[in-house]
Amino acid sequence: MRVMIDGSDVTRDLSGLRTFADILSETASRAAASGRIVRRIEVDGREISTRVEREMAERPAAETGEVRVYTTTPEKLLREAIDGALDLSLAIRRDVKAVSSSLQSGDVSSAKSLYVSCVESLGTFFRLAGAVFNGFRSGAFSLSGRSSAADGEMPSPPASTAEILQRLLEAQQAENWGKMSDLLEREIVPNLEEWSAFFTAMRGRGAK
Repeated sequence: MRVMIDGSDVTRDLSGLRTFADILSETASRAAASGRIVRRIEVDGREISTRVEREMAERPAAETGEVRVYTTTPEKLLREAIDGALDLSLAIRRDVKAVSSSLQSGDVSSAKSLYVSCVESLGTFFRLAGAVFNGFRSGAFSLSGRSSAADGEMPSPPASTAEILQRLLEAQQAENWGKMSDLLEREIVPNLEEWSAFFTAMRGRGAK
Protein backbone atom coordinates (compact mmCIF):
# COMPACT_ATOMS: atom_id res chain seq x y z
CA MET A 1 0.00 0.00 0.00
CA ARG A 2 1.25 3.44 -0.96
CA VAL A 3 -0.46 6.70 0.00
CA MET A 4 0.41 10.07 -1.53
CA ILE A 5 -0.97 13.55 -0.86
CA ASP A 6 -0.44 16.12 -3.60
CA GLY A 7 2.42 14.06 -5.01
CA SER A 8 4.26 13.47 -1.74
CA ASP A 9 4.41 10.12 0.01
CA VAL A 10 2.83 9.85 3.44
CA THR A 11 5.84 8.78 5.46
CA ARG A 12 4.26 7.87 8.79
CA ASP A 13 3.62 4.21 9.65
CA LEU A 14 0.33 3.24 7.98
CA SER A 15 0.12 -0.24 9.50
CA GLY A 16 -2.57 0.93 11.92
CA LEU A 17 -4.97 1.77 9.10
CA ARG A 18 -7.32 -1.17 8.73
CA THR A 19 -9.65 -0.12 5.92
CA PHE A 20 -9.85 2.16 2.91
CA ALA A 21 -12.10 4.42 4.99
CA ASP A 22 -9.28 4.72 7.53
CA ILE A 23 -6.90 5.82 4.77
CA LEU A 24 -9.31 8.54 3.64
CA SER A 25 -9.85 9.68 7.21
CA GLU A 26 -6.10 9.94 7.76
CA THR A 27 -5.51 11.90 4.55
CA ALA A 28 -8.46 14.22 5.24
CA SER A 29 -7.09 14.94 8.72
CA ARG A 30 -3.66 15.73 7.30
CA ALA A 31 -5.19 18.05 4.70
CA ALA A 32 -7.29 19.81 7.32
CA ALA A 33 -4.23 20.37 9.49
CA SER A 34 -2.80 22.42 6.61
CA GLY A 35 -6.02 24.32 5.99
CA ARG A 36 -6.86 22.29 2.90
CA ILE A 37 -9.58 19.85 1.88
CA VAL A 38 -9.62 16.75 -0.31
CA ARG A 39 -10.61 17.50 -3.89
CA ARG A 40 -9.92 14.28 -5.79
CA ILE A 41 -8.97 10.70 -4.99
CA GLU A 42 -7.30 8.20 -7.31
CA VAL A 43 -6.85 4.51 -6.61
CA ASP A 44 -4.36 2.61 -8.74
CA GLY A 45 -4.36 5.41 -11.30
CA ARG A 46 -8.13 5.82 -11.60
CA GLU A 47 -10.20 8.63 -10.13
CA ILE A 48 -13.05 7.34 -7.99
CA SER A 49 -16.48 8.84 -7.43
CA THR A 50 -18.16 9.38 -4.08
CA ARG A 51 -20.28 6.30 -4.73
CA VAL A 52 -17.23 4.11 -5.37
CA GLU A 53 -15.59 5.63 -2.31
CA ARG A 54 -18.51 4.44 -0.18
CA GLU A 55 -18.44 0.99 -1.78
CA MET A 56 -14.71 0.64 -1.02
CA ALA A 57 -14.98 1.89 2.55
CA GLU A 58 -14.59 -1.52 4.20
CA ARG A 59 -11.92 -2.85 1.83
CA PRO A 60 -8.82 -3.89 3.80
CA ALA A 61 -6.16 -1.21 3.54
CA ALA A 62 -3.53 -3.79 2.63
CA GLU A 63 -5.51 -4.65 -0.53
CA THR A 64 -5.88 -1.08 -1.71
CA GLY A 65 -2.71 -0.56 -3.75
CA GLU A 66 -1.72 3.03 -4.52
CA VAL A 67 -3.88 5.90 -3.28
CA ARG A 68 -3.25 9.41 -4.54
CA VAL A 69 -5.11 12.23 -2.81
CA TYR A 70 -5.24 15.73 -4.25
CA THR A 71 -6.22 18.68 -2.09
CA THR A 72 -7.15 22.31 -2.53
CA THR A 73 -8.17 25.26 -0.40
CA PRO A 74 -11.83 25.81 0.58
CA GLU A 75 -11.67 29.17 -1.21
CA LYS A 76 -10.60 27.69 -4.52
CA LEU A 77 -13.04 24.79 -4.29
CA LEU A 78 -15.92 27.17 -3.61
CA ARG A 79 -15.04 29.42 -6.53
CA GLU A 80 -14.87 26.41 -8.84
CA ALA A 81 -18.20 25.10 -7.52
CA ILE A 82 -19.96 28.44 -8.00
CA ASP A 83 -18.56 28.95 -11.51
CA GLY A 84 -19.47 25.37 -12.41
CA ALA A 85 -23.00 25.76 -11.07
CA LEU A 86 -23.59 28.97 -13.02
CA ASP A 87 -22.33 27.40 -16.25
CA LEU A 88 -24.44 24.28 -15.69
CA SER A 89 -27.53 26.37 -14.95
CA LEU A 90 -27.22 28.13 -18.30
CA ALA A 91 -26.80 24.83 -20.14
CA ILE A 92 -29.82 23.29 -18.37
CA ARG A 93 -32.03 26.27 -19.19
CA ARG A 94 -31.14 25.90 -22.86
CA ASP A 95 -31.98 22.19 -22.70
CA VAL A 96 -35.24 22.86 -20.87
CA LYS A 97 -36.37 25.23 -23.61
CA ALA A 98 -35.50 22.63 -26.23
CA VAL A 99 -37.46 19.92 -24.38
CA SER A 100 -40.43 22.21 -23.88
CA SER A 101 -40.39 23.23 -27.54
CA SER A 102 -40.34 19.59 -28.66
CA LEU A 103 -43.22 18.71 -26.35
CA GLN A 104 -45.29 21.63 -27.52
CA SER A 105 -44.74 20.63 -31.16
CA GLY A 106 -45.73 17.05 -30.42
CA ASP A 107 -42.27 15.61 -31.04
CA VAL A 108 -42.34 13.41 -27.94
CA SER A 109 -39.58 11.11 -29.20
CA SER A 110 -37.02 13.94 -29.42
CA ALA A 111 -38.27 15.40 -26.15
CA LYS A 112 -37.73 12.13 -24.29
CA SER A 113 -34.03 11.83 -25.18
CA LEU A 114 -33.43 15.50 -24.37
CA TYR A 115 -35.39 15.17 -21.15
CA VAL A 116 -33.28 12.28 -19.85
CA SER A 117 -30.11 14.31 -20.30
CA CYS A 118 -31.78 17.36 -18.80
CA VAL A 119 -32.91 15.49 -15.68
CA GLU A 120 -29.42 14.09 -15.13
CA SER A 121 -28.01 17.61 -15.33
CA LEU A 122 -30.69 18.89 -12.98
CA GLY A 123 -29.73 16.22 -10.46
CA THR A 124 -26.08 17.23 -10.69
CA PHE A 125 -26.94 20.91 -10.37
CA PHE A 126 -29.16 20.57 -7.30
CA ARG A 127 -26.69 18.26 -5.54
CA LEU A 128 -24.00 20.86 -6.16
CA ALA A 129 -26.29 23.66 -5.01
CA GLY A 130 -27.14 21.80 -1.82
CA ALA A 131 -23.49 21.01 -1.13
CA VAL A 132 -22.48 24.67 -1.50
CA PHE A 133 -25.30 25.87 0.74
CA ASN A 134 -24.57 23.23 3.37
CA GLY A 135 -20.90 24.23 3.19
CA PHE A 136 -21.87 27.76 4.21
CA ARG A 137 -24.16 26.55 6.96
CA SER A 138 -21.50 24.24 8.40
CA GLY A 139 -18.79 26.90 8.27
CA ALA A 140 -16.66 25.05 5.71
CA PHE A 141 -17.13 28.05 3.41
CA SER A 142 -17.39 31.65 4.51
CA LEU A 143 -18.00 35.15 3.22
CA SER A 144 -15.13 37.60 3.25
CA GLY A 145 -15.20 41.34 3.38
CA ARG A 146 -17.90 41.60 6.02
CA SER A 147 -18.30 45.13 7.22
CA SER A 148 -21.06 44.35 9.68
CA ALA A 149 -23.10 41.49 11.04
CA ALA A 150 -25.93 42.36 8.67
CA ASP A 151 -23.58 42.51 5.67
CA GLY A 152 -22.29 39.06 6.54
CA GLU A 153 -25.71 37.43 6.37
CA MET A 154 -26.00 34.90 3.60
CA PRO A 155 -28.80 35.30 1.05
CA SER A 156 -31.46 32.62 1.31
CA PRO A 157 -31.48 29.94 -1.37
CA PRO A 158 -34.69 29.26 -3.33
CA ALA A 159 -37.42 27.30 -1.62
CA SER A 160 -39.66 24.53 -2.99
CA THR A 161 -37.00 22.97 -5.24
CA ALA A 162 -37.73 19.44 -3.98
CA GLU A 163 -41.48 19.91 -4.40
CA ILE A 164 -41.07 21.13 -7.98
CA LEU A 165 -38.87 18.17 -8.89
CA GLN A 166 -41.40 15.79 -7.30
CA ARG A 167 -44.23 17.23 -9.39
CA LEU A 168 -42.06 16.93 -12.49
CA LEU A 169 -41.36 13.27 -11.69
CA GLU A 170 -45.08 12.58 -11.20
CA ALA A 171 -45.89 14.21 -14.54
CA GLN A 172 -43.19 12.15 -16.23
CA GLN A 173 -44.47 8.89 -14.72
CA ALA A 174 -47.99 9.75 -15.89
CA GLU A 175 -46.61 10.69 -19.32
CA ASN A 176 -48.44 13.98 -19.01
CA TRP A 177 -46.33 15.82 -21.56
CA GLY A 178 -48.32 19.03 -21.39
CA LYS A 179 -47.87 19.29 -17.65
CA MET A 180 -44.17 18.47 -17.96
CA SER A 181 -43.71 21.27 -20.48
CA ASP A 182 -45.56 23.68 -18.21
CA LEU A 183 -43.52 22.68 -15.14
CA LEU A 184 -40.23 22.97 -17.02
CA GLU A 185 -40.94 26.46 -18.30
CA ARG A 186 -42.97 27.94 -15.46
CA GLU A 187 -41.28 26.39 -12.42
CA ILE A 188 -37.97 24.70 -13.20
CA VAL A 189 -36.51 27.60 -15.18
CA PRO A 190 -37.50 30.27 -12.58
CA ASN A 191 -36.11 28.07 -9.80
CA LEU A 192 -32.83 27.69 -11.66
CA GLU A 193 -32.70 31.45 -12.17
CA GLU A 194 -33.19 31.96 -8.43
CA TRP A 195 -30.37 29.53 -7.67
CA SER A 196 -28.17 31.33 -10.19
CA ALA A 197 -28.93 34.63 -8.47
CA PHE A 198 -28.00 33.01 -5.15
CA PHE A 199 -24.65 31.83 -6.51
CA THR A 200 -23.99 35.17 -8.18
CA ALA A 201 -24.65 36.88 -4.85
CA MET A 202 -22.21 34.54 -3.15
CA ARG A 203 -19.56 35.34 -5.73
CA GLY A 204 -20.24 39.05 -5.50
CA ARG A 205 -20.10 39.01 -1.70
CA GLY A 206 -16.56 37.69 -1.76
CA ALA A 207 -17.26 34.03 -1.10
CA LYS A 208 -14.07 32.48 0.13
